[in-house]
Amino acid sequence: MMILHHVGMTVRDLQASVEFYCTIVGCRIRARSESAGEEVKTLTGVAGAEVAIADLDVPSGGYLELIQYLSPRTAPLHQDRPQPGHTHVAFRTDDVDAIYQRLLEHGAPVTSPPVTIVDPGSDWDGARAFYATDPDGRTIEFVSMRRAR
Repeated sequence: MMILHHVGMTVRDLQASVEFYCTIVGCRIRARSESAGEEVKTLTGVAGAEVAIADLDVPSGGYLELIQYLSPRTAPLHQDRPQPGHTHVAFRTDDVDAIYQRLLEHGAPVTSPPVTIVDPGSDWDGARAFYATDPDGRTIEFVSMRRAR
């Protein structure tokens, strides 16, 4: 049996990302740490790796692991949505419109207002969703699924 344990994301500015995910998504800090040494270099496969980490509990369960490489420093990754390898993280909410407004109030980039998905016969039919980006330009989706009829 395989169970998803956590989602890890490399970030440019750990504090900015912690604030985004705590303020917008409602995460809470589980733990913070810094790590360097042979185990980090071996685990990551990155010579000279030194990292700062924040583990954030997601309100519905599970956690996000935000990792900032203190060393080595590299240029940010730029991903376009249609580019193979691009990923996004989706959060389900009861009120997608309220989350959209919260993002606007915090000046976070949003792709569009929430849209209602039309996909007859699927679980997505009637869901409302929109895309935004986190401080690193990563696509974040917020979705409200339709209520059972």
